[in-house]
Amino acid sequence: MNNLKNGWENIDEFIGIPGYGITSVEKFVKGRSDTIYNKVRGIFTRDFIFKSLAFLFMMLNLLVYGDYPEIIILNAVLLAFLFLFAFIEIRYFMSFRQSADPGKTSKENLTSLLTYLERKFPLSTALRSTTYLLTFTSGMMFYFFLEYGRVKPFTPMSIFVYSFICLMGMVFGYLIDMKQVSYHIRHIKICLSELNDNALALASENIELKRKKDITILVLMQVLIFLGLLVIVVILKGIMG
Repeated sequence: MNNLKNGWENIDEFIGIPGYGITSVEKFVKGRSDTIYNKVRGIFTRDFIFKSLAFLFMMLNLLVYGDYPEIIILNAVLLAFLFLFAFIEIRYFMSFRQSADPGKTSKENLTSLLTYLERKFPLSTALRSTTYLLTFTSGMMFYFFLEYGRVKPFTPMSIFVYSFICLMGMVFGYLIDMKQVSYHIRHIKICLSELNDNALALASENIELKRKKDITILVLMQVLIFLGLLVIVVILKGIMG
């Protein structure tokens, strides 16, 4: 461990970056603490926005599908799940906010945040992944009303496509959030270590570059899978037509 610490402390001498622009470890840790907190809060904010969009679609469906009691019942059930998931999500969010206490030091806040991200965040991420299902389903029903005036009957092909899109949306949503947070956890552990200011900055930059690269790969994989699915649907429609 001492060898690793000494190596990090002297790494700036090997790469020729004297000082690296950081004045103190505490300043660096404080900035990193605020950055990670804001990024995780952004994940919750994005989910609340999509939940609001799902709520809007469901309310519109309840208004426009008055002659279709089965659609009304379906949207009422989806709305009940939405309220339940939103309530649980708010509880997770309040627990997350408690991890940042102005009365604590930056390292104490990072320790509290690390505990939350490792213990509670995976469960809250699994819960948030259902938002894609609720938003996509309610949005699709409203689109069908605007386009056809009703929900079109599902064929085996449409059931497959719908199920695949929902599954992939939830899986990739979960993976992307968890991947980002895994790098936030690495940042926190680096900040809680005994590295000097120059080594902290360099290690943090390397982690951030890796995070952006991996997230880009995940997003590109998602796009390619959806494009491949569309090609398969077009080919099968041509064959069946």
